[in-house]
Amino acid sequence: MEDLTADVADLTLSRACVACGEIGSVLCSACEVSLIRVHRHEIRRWEMMPSHRQAGARPVVVASTYDGAAKRVIIAHKEHGVLGLTPVLGSMLAVSIAALGEGPFAVVPIPPHRDAIRRRGIDTLGAIADRATGELRAAGWCAHVVPALRRRADGGRHVGRSAQERRAAVQETMAVDARMISRLAPGEGLIVVDDVVTTGATVWEAVRTLRASGLAVEGIAAVAGTERPAAPGRVN
Repeated sequence: MEDLTADVADLTLSRACVACGEIGSVLCSACEVSLIRVHRHEIRRWEMMPSHRQAGARPVVVASTYDGAAKRVIIAHKEHGVLGLTPVLGSMLAVSIAALGEGPFAVVPIPPHRDAIRRRGIDTLGAIADRATGELRAAGWCAHVVPALRRRADGGRHVGRSAQERRAAVQETMAVDARMISRLAPGEGLIVVDDVVTTGATVWEAVRTLRASGLAVEGIAAVAGTERPAAPGRVN
């Protein structure tokens, strides 16, 4: 029944813009332009919650607030597997990464939950990160994806959890994948990336894990972020 529901959802979403509902394509041209036409001065520098602010904390940059068209597109891509949205989300993430400096960058995605790839058939964040770094390289930047983190425990989904519960759930859930460290080149800045930043618990745990292994993190980039701590029901 779950597979049938997913198939019906994909069929429905593929016939209408997931952002505005206009019939014709998965993302209409007007909504696509509104999402990718982001200028450097419009980038949001998201503030860490007080519990995450530490000495040497790096900036968190998102291309959009997590609402409206951006929210609907991210949910359709992440929860319903509408992979035709990968290019626009990759473009948005590329803008966020570029706002963090001149590079070169090693982009480190948040690792998927253990059952996520089984449920979705693909690492959706990994696909977005690949697209983003590809666009950056095409524009003359030096950037590539290094999946330097892996899940060693699964804290579960964050929907409905408070900020404090999310922080507790993600503690010690990630580890550095030593096999991937050889892909890092001298002088590269590590950028932790995610699709959505809500409370910041997940991205900050990723930064803490990398730093504990002696790796320097230049910043955090995401497609979108909330203005305030997340309310129940938001995706993280």
